[in-house]
Amino acid sequence: MTTLSGIAGAASAGGNPLTWLLDGASRLGGIYHLGYDRAIVITDDLVKRDAGGVPRNGFLLAAATVPTKETNAPLDEEEVILLRVRSTAALPNEAELVATRLAAMRDADIRDQRPADVMDNLTSSQTQLSAFECDVLGTFYADTVARRPFIQWGADIDNVYAGARYFVYLPSAEVLSFIASYPERTEQEVAESATPSLIELGSVRFSSTRRRAAAAKMDAVPVKVRVTDFISRKTAVLGMTRVGKSNTNKTICTAVFEHAARTKTKIGQLIFDPQGEYANVNDQDKTGLRLLGRGSDLVHIYKMRPDSNTGQEFPLAVNFFDTDELPMVWEFVQNSLADVTTAYANAFKTAAIFDPDRADLPSGPAGDKEFYDEQDKARRARLAFYALLSKADFPPARGFSLVFKMNKVLREAFERDRPEQIRVVNERFGVCAVDSPAAAKRLMDWLSARIDEVVTGRVPSQYASLDLQSWQNCDAFMNILTVYDAKVGSVVLNKIRLLVDFHDPTSTGDLADRVWADLKEGRMTIIDLSIGSDQVIKMLSERLVVRLIDKANDRFRSNKPAVKIQIVVEEAHNLFDRDKSGKSTVQDDPWVRLAKEAAKYEMGLVYATQEVTSIDRRILSNTSNWVVAHLNSDNETRELAHYYDFGVFADGLRKAEDKGYARVKTFSGKYIVPVQIAKFDHDMINRARAAAGLPAISVED
Repeated sequence: MTTLSGIAGAASAGGNPLTWLLDGASRLGGIYHLGYDRAIVITDDLVKRDAGGVPRNGFLLAAATVPTKETNAPLDEEEVILLRVRSTAALPNEAELVATRLAAMRDADIRDQRPADVMDNLTSSQTQLSAFECDVLGTFYADTVARRPFIQWGADIDNVYAGARYFVYLPSAEVLSFIASYPERTEQEVAESATPSLIELGSVRFSSTRRRAAAAKMDAVPVKVRVTDFISRKTAVLGMTRVGKSNTNKTICTAVFEHAARTKTKIGQLIFDPQGEYANVNDQDKTGLRLLGRGSDLVHIYKMRPDSNTGQEFPLAVNFFDTDELPMVWEFVQNSLADVTTAYANAFKTAAIFDPDRADLPSGPAGDKEFYDEQDKARRARLAFYALLSKADFPPARGFSLVFKMNKVLREAFERDRPEQIRVVNERFGVCAVDSPAAAKRLMDWLSARIDEVVTGRVPSQYASLDLQSWQNCDAFMNILTVYDAKVGSVVLNKIRLLVDFHDPTSTGDLADRVWADLKEGRMTIIDLSIGSDQVIKMLSERLVVRLIDKANDRFRSNKPAVKIQIVVEEAHNLFDRDKSGKSTVQDDPWVRLAKEAAKYEMGLVYATQEVTSIDRRILSNTSNWVVAHLNSDNETRELAHYYDFGVFADGLRKAEDKGYARVKTFSGKYIVPVQIAKFDHDMINRARAAAGLPAISVED
């Protein structure tokens, strides 16, 4: 974490803090027209050159000063106005100046001389006059907090003078850092003598071209932001591919990790990683979030084919043959078939594969009989379902066992054809079991053939005595058998096959429960989604978010302390459903629900995308922090312009493609600051590891 700047520290010590804002400043000119929203500043070329240039969107300070005595003479007005350069402006005599410049350039061209050599000094001086149109961002003014001076901020000006009284200055590097980082200390922190957790997010960068900033040593002015702004709030990281979104996210995640370690606070971070760039070490610079927890239990990574030797990697997949996880597996299957609406698919989706609730049925013997009948049907449906998974080439799992009922005649007929496939549990009641998915499939193949023979009226003599009526009357079993046989279509079977990427026969327990346990312990938890279909990835992500919100809601309703969680979503346009954007209800869309409900659960969301228009506006409206880099479409910048005053930066966002060049508005920040985001590196990693009591690691490790 970084310390307070000299300005912020001095502002609490004594004296008039406003004069410190002008210390080391370069006078640029003065305001000759001031409105509540705009100011016109007159200057000239020599002053601009000596000051190191005036880039668009640069910050300027306006104050009623005594020239050359800015820091030791009282201000006529106890305020300093913050301006932002918007564009050039026409002077009242602009037409005359343009005509003079035109003539000078024409003569210089004809005479092969410089323009200054064909004009007298007075004319040359006049032609160098120019003006800037500036946005009035607000006012810094002196205040007192806990008997100490404090630089207060107002997001407007409370008076407009017609007379010329304000000189305009380019701030020094130290003051520019103070402005870009404002407020480094809030009124409450000053009153409580508290020091905030700050990180150096990057440096001030007003333009793509940095030649003059470098020459003036203004290209490395630090921008500090509060780590707590990103905790339990929504953060948008926007920009095209390869402009530094991942770098920004890693910086934020590392800062939260360090803050949690320093303050001894458990803050879980859940990172959805579609490309595997968070879960793995970068081959080029050898950095990676997993390094934060190397040699400890602070970072868990869930991925396909994990390496158990690392101590950090765990299975992402689910054991589809774990009967305890049937509700989750069935939910996976249901979600994968959401867009399949054929009659046989709908029948499959409504199959009753779960045991009935005895409380839902009548009491007494009649209710008991109905309960056991429905239970038998559900068991047969489960037999068909697990056989279907086996047919869909899901690798078998050890320890699988499934109980169902089968009459003795039918069982013995099957055993004659397929011996040693069924285990008799209770012969009196006809209770049997299969102890492997393969056995379930063999039984299903045999039953399918026998039922088909009955339906077509071609029953061989050896099976003439078999009674299959109870199986045929079991709607749930028959609905799944239709998919299993694939005679009316194979769409459902093929959709289920796509889920095989997320099946791991060695996995145990519910993934959501394991992730929740990690987050409760304050671990950084990375979900490596680099393997698997887009639909399954979206489904897995949404299910995890729903389960986490539900668990957080349970704690909230039970008056238990909240579990602080940060959810980080890379390439959010792949997970946020664009078809539902703006149309779904809060309960339908887990991401909208997260944005609307999670604040009370102390859950935060960091989402990165190149498509602002893909994000539900209800999420955007609840976003507190914005980090916006290059966007190549006016559709995206128009959408962005609805929030704060990002419309001012629209042209620059489309034009400048520099990596890491962003416009930043944080929850505590009072205005948008153009920032060159710092590069994520081993120094950041090792500072965070040191805070957690872990040894430093080197590039070679």
